[in-house]
Amino acid sequence: MSTPIEALLSGILFALASWLPMNPEGEWVSSLVRSYHSFLVPAYLGVTFAVMFHYRERFSTLSLKAMRGIYEAELKYLFFATLFTVLIGFPLLECPIGITGKESAIVNVLIGMLIVLLALNTPKKNPLKELDKKLPEQPSILDALSGGVLQGFALLEGVTRTGIVTLGLLLPGHSGRKALEWGFLISPAYFVLRLLQLGNWESSGPAWIPFLAFLSAFLTTLLLIPLLEKLAERWEKPFLIAFGLIAIAYALEVMM
Repeated sequence: MSTPIEALLSGILFALASWLPMNPEGEWVSSLVRSYHSFLVPAYLGVTFAVMFHYRERFSTLSLKAMRGIYEAELKYLFFATLFTVLIGFPLLECPIGITGKESAIVNVLIGMLIVLLALNTPKKNPLKELDKKLPEQPSILDALSGGVLQGFALLEGVTRTGIVTLGLLLPGHSGRKALEWGFLISPAYFVLRLLQLGNWESSGPAWIPFLAFLSAFLTTLLLIPLLEKLAERWEKPFLIAFGLIAIAYALEVMM
C-alpha cells in the first residue's frame, strides 16, 4: 500500500519533471519513489489545474473579449496550438509509434544542445525569425504551429515536452521568457491527451492519499512556473544554458 510520503514526493517530482526539460514518466524519475506510477493520474490533474489557476485572469480576459467578438493574438495562438497538438498527438494515442528509451534520450540530448547553442550564439540569419516578424500578430500562427506540432510529438515515449516546445518557440527568435510562458499556456492540451492515454485509474487505498499527490503537484507548479519565468527574464542567457544542460544531463542519465 502506498504511503502519504510517497504520494507527496511523487507529486513534487512529477511537477519538477513536467516543467523542467525532463520526462515525468521516465524510468529515472519514477525510480526515485516506489509507488510513483500509481500517482500519475492525480499528479497530471494537479499540474493541469495549477496551470489553469495560475493563468486564470489571462484565460478569463481572453474569453470575455472573445464573447464580445474581439479575438486577440494570444487567444488565436491558444486555439491553433491546441488544435495542432490534438491533430498530431491523438493519432499517436491510437497508433503509438515504438521508440526506445535510448532513442528518446538521443532526441532529448539534441534538444538540450540546440537550446544551449541558441543561448550562446544567436544566428545572424534566421529565416524563421524573419518570417515571424512579417506576420501581423504575436504570438503568430507560426508560433502556434511550432508549439502545437512539437507538443503533439512530445507524446512519443520519453520525449521532453517542455524542452521540445521551448526549443520550438526559441527558434523564431523569441525571448526565453516568452518561449517558456507560451509553452506553459498550451500545456493543458498535452496533459489531457496524456490522461486519455493512461486510461482508467483507480486508487488502491484511501482517496486522501492520491489527493496528496494532486495537491503537491498543484502547489509545486504554482511555485515553479513564476520562478522559471522570472529567472528566464532576469538572466536569460545563463538560464537557457542551464535549461539545456538539464535536458542533456537527464538524457545521459537515461542512456546510462
